[in-house]
Amino acid sequence: MALKGFIELLHLEHMAKSRQVERQQGMDTPWQGVAFCVAGLNFVAPIGEVTEVISFPNSLTELPMSKPWLLGIANIRGQLLPLVDLASFVNLSGTAEQLNRRKVLVVKQQDIAVGLLVDTVWHIKNFLPKHYLPEHLPAGAPFLPYTHGQFVTDTELEAWPIFRPSLLLADPRFLEVSL
Repeated sequence: MALKGFIELLHLEHMAKSRQVERQQGMDTPWQGVAFCVAGLNFVAPIGEVTEVISFPNSLTELPMSKPWLLGIANIRGQLLPLVDLASFVNLSGTAEQLNRRKVLVVKQQDIAVGLLVDTVWHIKNFLPKHYLPEHLPAGAPFLPYTHGQFVTDTELEAWPIFRPSLLLADPRFLEVSL
């Protein structure tokens, strides 16, 4: 009887150690983001804030009396999606790439869905939490209000600022599209 109780204690100890190892490994769970380039600057957006990545639509309806960075409205699988030139919104010039070669990050926040025109979407990048730095872009950087920290890996010495679409969609200037 005592042997059975001892074996049960050993089993419980083994389970506790297994859970502790799982928790420690969970701390190294990679953060995932969509890596993209806009106006020659590289960013990474949290994967949970980007609904999808699409090519520039073939058909676009321009809106009269709207700000120049609002390119128009596209019908994407039956959903009307406003398209915004992200570089133009922050007063930067995009690349000279033809529109049909550029990509659109579709983002949704509550009831707002919008497509953000960017130059290139690279891929999904994985970063370990230890590579996060709470450093911000330099003062006066056009994307400063829409970023939150950055990732720098040991192998890549390039910084990847974290672009937060949710911060962009919360900006009253972004929501005011009429002239």
